[in-house]
Amino acid sequence: MEKNLEHPEFSKLGITIIYAIVIALSIDASKSIFIPFYSIPANVLNAIILFYGYFFIISGWIEYYFLTQKFDGINRAVLATFVIELGILFLFYYIITAGSEDGTDYLIPDVYLFVTPLIFLLLTLKDMYNASKDKNRNLLSYRNLSRNFLFISIIISLSYLAETYATGFQSFGEFAFYRDLIFAFLVLTLIVIYRIVRWREINSAPATS
Repeated sequence: MEKNLEHPEFSKLGITIIYAIVIALSIDASKSIFIPFYSIPANVLNAIILFYGYFFIISGWIEYYFLTQKFDGINRAVLATFVIELGILFLFYYIITAGSEDGTDYLIPDVYLFVTPLIFLLLTLKDMYNASKDKNRNLLSYRNLSRNFLFISIIISLSYLAETYATGFQSFGEFAFYRDLIFAFLVLTLIVIYRIVRWREINSAPATS
């Protein structure tokens, strides 16, 4: 199994298949929020969390494909990349589960407190590993970019913790709803800006072989 994972094409195919399976499962789990469409305004917080999860995973899938096409060094980091991608997929499914809950088990705060910082930690680790395998200047800049966004995600996490502590860890009610809505927009904006900056750098970088 380990020998197969060290083969770039096998690892790439495995990641693609797992991504497809997890995304399909997540669509089934979240259909009660998006179907019918007129239910979205009544579940706007859940919808934003779900959109955050889908944007993160689909854009990451696209980015992974273009990176492997542009930088040959990434193809040699297959085993570590495979393990990190599994961790990222688990966190994605956690986001979908949190956004799909009906309130019996309120998991949305976990997205701000733990999941988002862990996502950027794994993205940073992946970039660090890729940069260590290929001393390309562009890969080093991607690593530094991920580190910066990891730092911002930790600030958001600590801000949410401080806010909930100041309000007595209130999880329900109108104030808690608007607080969580603001932080949902923050993490969504964070991942959108992260992807845009990454894509701009990837598009401007010369390919390596």
